[in-house]
Amino acid sequence: MKLKFIAMFISLLFIGTLVACSSNSNEPTTTNNNNQGTTEEKSDQPAAEENVEIRFLWWGNQDRHDRTLALIDLYEEQNSHVSINAEFLGFDDYADRLATQVAGGNAPDIFQMVDRWLPMYGSRGQLANLQPYIDSGLINSEFINQSSLDPGYFQGELVGLSTGSNAFALVYDPVMFEEAGVPILEPGYTWEDFANTARQLSEKLGIYGTYIDVNHSRALGTWLLQEGQWLYNEDGTGLGWDNEQHFVDFMNFWLELQDEGVVPPADVNEAAATIENYLIVNKQAPMQIIHSNQIVAVTQAAGRDLEMTIMPSASNGNTGAYIRASLLYSMNPNTKHPEEVVKFMDWMTNSTEANDILQGDRGVPISSAIREHMYANLDRTVQQQFDYIDLIAQYAQAAPPPPPPSGSELDNAFDRIFLELLYRANTPEKAVTRYKAEMLDIISRP
Repeated sequence: MKLKFIAMFISLLFIGTLVACSSNSNEPTTTNNNNQGTTEEKSDQPAAEENVEIRFLWWGNQDRHDRTLALIDLYEEQNSHVSINAEFLGFDDYADRLATQVAGGNAPDIFQMVDRWLPMYGSRGQLANLQPYIDSGLINSEFINQSSLDPGYFQGELVGLSTGSNAFALVYDPVMFEEAGVPILEPGYTWEDFANTARQLSEKLGIYGTYIDVNHSRALGTWLLQEGQWLYNEDGTGLGWDNEQHFVDFMNFWLELQDEGVVPPADVNEAAATIENYLIVNKQAPMQIIHSNQIVAVTQAAGRDLEMTIMPSASNGNTGAYIRASLLYSMNPNTKHPEEVVKFMDWMTNSTEANDILQGDRGVPISSAIREHMYANLDRTVQQQFDYIDLIAQYAQAAPPPPPPSGSELDNAFDRIFLELLYRANTPEKAVTRYKAEMLDIISRP
């Protein structure tokens, strides 16, 4: 009897095991006629996208910060699996922050660049090649001319995607010109015309006539281009100019105006280096040189209408004008989410919604479809950017060659030597020898 009971128990246990196996969740199951899908059929449906975090680092003024944060909010709303961590600060702090993070292996996934930095970072393999994403269509280039992509190449690789086009411009206050009874400068005017106009404005209005352009060495570069030369040679291995008098003349141009009180002393000039403190913003000068994409932020900071025209020409009629990438987006080659970063780049470049928020803050959009969409509905100041690029295209020459990898150091050397001159710690005749020696030393470093 006892053995019979044991045998019966074993049989029941075996049957129970079979039943359990037959209802395993890995087997297809049928529900009812209204939902006859199987688990195998459900596996064909798109899987939930993996949540990703992307770090985005940029520099700019408060207007750019606000626009970019609004941009990020919209993108995250439309792409719920993506979280974009924003990091932003002023330009001087940005340069140090990016260099430190890249050197420490902690670079952001996407970060803002300028063309003169591409060789420095590109030569070290610190920028991802975006060309495969252009080729695959993940970055849509249907409405983008190759010339708009060209500024982002280094050694055959697309390491920066242009955010838009810009050029140097002279911004001025037409009302202040009218109050002074001074004629507006028209394209074709010379540096001598510019200086005389600044003198008249200063005398009539009792303020500075203009601001000294010491933003970077390309200020000198424009002067050199007008004489058929440039800061560096084609391959970035040496100087692109040999006439020291060009350097001396450029420096003396500003120093003479400073002696006359037409432009500010060095300390005032340094204090007015940010848009919010620009002399034209605070009605301390009726004109100054800017980048064309800054017109929106400058006008907003000033709270009044301003206009733009081209920069002065040389006495030989050469404008030295060229169109460049306002800024670029670059990607960390070690990012864990390259496709998500590239999708965000593409959206900022080709989305009407994105560009309606940006309003040309980072330059005139490189997509013709976006430009066409935007123009009629743009604020007047943003339209000015578009109009100015059309204007400057009539006078522009081919863009000069990019700087060597040590371009940032070259800019720093120029800024330091120029400020020493403005503070009268040196003379142009002595400074030119030192400047050339420092440039050659920086360029020759491995």
